[in-house]
Amino acid sequence: MVKFIVDSTFGLSREFAEQNGIKVVGLTLMLDGKEYREGFCDEWGDFYCAYAAGKSAAKTSQPSPDIFAQAVEAACTDDADEAIIFTIGDRLSGTIGSAKIAAMQFPNRRVEAIDSHNGGPSSLMFLQEMLKARDEGRNFDELCAYALEIRDRFSTKFVPVTLTELARSGRVSKLISRIGNVLNIKPVFEYRANELTVLYKALGVKRAMQYAVDSIPKDCERIALLYIHDDKFVEQLKERLLSARGLERVDVYPMCPVGGAHIGLGTVGIVTYGGTYVK
Repeated sequence: MVKFIVDSTFGLSREFAEQNGIKVVGLTLMLDGKEYREGFCDEWGDFYCAYAAGKSAAKTSQPSPDIFAQAVEAACTDDADEAIIFTIGDRLSGTIGSAKIAAMQFPNRRVEAIDSHNGGPSSLMFLQEMLKARDEGRNFDELCAYALEIRDRFSTKFVPVTLTELARSGRVSKLISRIGNVLNIKPVFEYRANELTVLYKALGVKRAMQYAVDSIPKDCERIALLYIHDDKFVEQLKERLLSARGLERVDVYPMCPVGGAHIGLGTVGIVTYGGTYVK
């Protein structure tokens, strides 16, 4: 059987991981001298509460190859088991490097490490599509090929409430951060195909959210919302989305702490799968 292993940025709950036989390898964060293991999404509260109460930047670190190797050994309990490791996109973290080194430690077992080209909720939606394919009976080679086929069909558009954390992580300059925060200019970022770009700059969160909704491809197959710890803008964005697309409901997913520490609390966004994008 093909077993899946993912890193903790995918945002799995412990129940979901156990039900689907998925091993989760945790990234770690360091905040005010204390180490936090990212783990499952229902274990993120302690970090986010400490992060919201403090003023320090958090540092993140990727798992070692040995930790990934241990996950492979734990997942593959039968001689016939094969494993595919999926990681956060390498433009966001070097985690795929550790996973690839781990995969090479199993010359007598089929183990592949694949960069998902996604992060946070978009990685989770990518994994959900891979689980469907596995349940349909696709074999190891077919699953590896399918992962490469669909991974760039996901898009994450997000609106940060503040640009401070993005400046700390080097995604925007400190000068742009100061100007944007003072003038209330809210960029709409898009992370797609492992690339981060600025799509639009709006005056205020509401206008930025409306642009994010309006820019969704009409023919996309799935839509979900994301938020970072503080969900105060989620209902507003949900109402705009439901009204614009005539949906009855929409899934809402939290962003992982590794992503949240680099983007900023209160950020909201839209994740889509499929659709035609116009450059």
